This record gives sequence, structure tokens and C-alpha cells, in this order.
Amino acid sequence: MLTILKMMMLFLVFGICTMLGILKAKSYDARVEELKKVKNALEMLKSKIEFTYAPIKDIFAEVTKVVYSNEENIFQNTASLMDQKGVSQSWNLAVEKEIKLNKEDRETLKMFGKLLGKTDKAGQINEINVTSQLIDTQIEKAEQEKTKNYKLFKTLGSVVGIGICIILI
Repeated sequence: MLTILKMMMLFLVFGICTMLGILKAKSYDARVEELKKVKNALEMLKSKIEFTYAPIKDIFAEVTKVVYSNEENIFQNTASLMDQKGVSQSWNLAVEKEIKLNKEDRETLKMFGKLLGKTDKAGQINEINVTSQLIDTQIEKAEQEKTKNYKLFKTLGSVVGIGICIILI
């Protein structure tokens, strides 16, 4: 009876360590996907600003529907905060709230937020183009990190689990 309980505990420890490794590995994948969605959303934002006269809050709501399928995101959070705060401040708060992005990604998006809603149509489009190019660079970096670290963390979780199990035996 005691050995069965001990074996179950060892499998539990191994399983937890493996799952932690997998979760850490998936964070790299989530960052790449989020950056790609932000890039698509910026492209849609650019076209809407260029060809419509809709308010930015409505454009953000439409971006949320199309690109994010109504899941929580930077654009939805910005739109919901716009009633209480300005566009730039709302954008910065929404960017800080996004957990899938790293510090460098957030800084890139905050630079975009500084001029959001403060320039004319051409200025907004130019700012979106610059930010889009910066996001492309961030996507490349994120994919390199994912390639480098994805398999590492998946394997590391299992190896640490096995190591702990060996120590506990």
C-alpha cells in the first residue's frame, strides 16, 4: 500500500514538472501569435483610418471582432478605457495589461500609443507603418526565441521531474 502511494506521488511530481515545462514553452508560442494578431490588427486599423471616418473607438471594436474573435485584447481594453481616459493613456494601460508580450514588445506598442489620436490621418498611417515594421522585427525575435527555447523547456520540465523522482526514491 505504501509503495503504491509513493509511486502515485512520484508520477504526480513528474507530471507537474512536465506540465510546468510545457506551459513555459507555450508562453513563447503565445507571444508569437499575439504579435502576429497585433500586426494584423494594425493593418486593419490603418485601412479603416485611411478609408473611413469612423471614430477610433468603433474601429477598435471592429478590430476586436474580426482579428480577435471578441476575445480580450489590447484594442478591446483600450476602447473600454477611452470613456474615462484619453486614447493614448488608455492604449498604454491596455498594453501594460497584456501578459503575452514581453517588455520590449510593450515599449514598441507604447511608442505607437504616444501619437495615437493626436495627429492627422496621414500621421496616423505613417505611425502605424513604422510600428508595423517594428512589430515585424519583434516577430522575428520572438520566433528565434521560440525556436531556441520551446524544445528546451519541454524537455527540461521532464528532466527535472525525473530528477526529483530519483531524489525522492
